[in-house]
Amino acid sequence: MHDKEKVVIGVAGAICSGKTVVSKIFRRLGAHYISADKIGWQVLPDIADELKERFGEHIMNGATIDRKKLRDIVFANNDNVAFLNQLSHPRLVRKLISAVGQMSAGVVVVDAALLFEWPRVLDVVDCPILIVADEQLQKERAIKQGMDENTFERILRAQKHRALMKKKAAYIIENNGTLNELREKCEEIYKEIQRDC
Repeated sequence: MHDKEKVVIGVAGAICSGKTVVSKIFRRLGAHYISADKIGWQVLPDIADELKERFGEHIMNGATIDRKKLRDIVFANNDNVAFLNQLSHPRLVRKLISAVGQMSAGVVVVDAALLFEWPRVLDVVDCPILIVADEQLQKERAIKQGMDENTFERILRAQKHRALMKKKAAYIIENNGTLNELREKCEEIYKEIQRDC
């Protein structure tokens, strides 16, 4: 462990695998919660001019960026994904590491889909966890949340291959069952992490 007073859990997973649900279960068990998505949206105003120049004024909703319009445009092709990542990730990673650093003690959970693509974030994580689910189930969850099938497929393709993430994970949680089953798995792992650290 990096720090006797603090243990950092990183939770990653592809779209609609359940990583945020797992992270929030850990939060209910007493962990401090940090969301990479939330920090990512906070970074957008810093790069709004570059995004407007690339994608046009129609991505704006008044003075703010319309997240859904941006998502639909970005995931339409790999060049757009690469452009947004190149622009936003260095800022996001700095803010994420800073947020972890501000937590002086206890268990911290970092909810970050791209955890395994960010070596600097992995360096501050003691226990990386990968959440996996059957692709059909992921698709059903995405559609239930109001996402169309094409957007789901494009986002899934843009995310890192599961096999590569499995190699780096300390724990792999399968999320194909009920919420209660997931909660039980999380409680077991949380106890193990607290015991080992």
